[in-house]
Amino acid sequence: IIAQQAAKDGLDKKGETAALLSLSRLQLLEQAASESYLKDRKATEVELKAEYDTQVAALPKTQYKAHHILVKTEAEAKDAIERIRKGQKFETVAKAMSLDSSGANGGDLGDFFAPAAMVKPFGDAVIALKKGEMTPTPVQTEFGWHVIRLDDTRETSAPPFDAVKERVEQIVQAKKFKAYGDELLQALDQLNGWP
Repeated sequence: IIAQQAAKDGLDKKGETAALLSLSRLQLLEQAASESYLKDRKATEVELKAEYDTQVAALPKTQYKAHHILVKTEAEAKDAIERIRKGQKFETVAKAMSLDSSGANGGDLGDFFAPAAMVKPFGDAVIALKKGEMTPTPVQTEFGWHVIRLDDTRETSAPPFDAVKERVEQIVQAKKFKAYGDELLQALDQLNGWP
């Protein structure tokens, strides 16, 4: 009743409400088009296996576990490295100097991570280390200066196909619908004489 009254009052044609209604309409139509297009285009077992293999190939082969110390300046990072070289424990120096929340945990970054999950200079520095090593010089990122110690590595293993089959099917179907959208766009471009 309230929605009907709002429409009678013309609120469905005013400002942000009109834009949101239009956007919702487009989203619902796109969802309906997706369901209609994909109804007779179910992913085959061959397509699913191929996509699974593609996804597995893109996974990082190695994950890393590390501690770090984050400070504002290169001089502070060099001081941290020197303290550790002179015998202070990495964790003690991290608690005393690190600016981020990991400092309270002695610089522990938590669970294993893929280098790509970190900012590039950090990820690159971790990859270059051997287990137990610390960066010999500070590493600069957009967050500040880091001293990094690599604690451990482990090889990653892909989940079994059957465990992720449903998610892989979603990826395949999404790619099929995107290709359909690309075809429509290309046809429109050709109709309009665009390259």
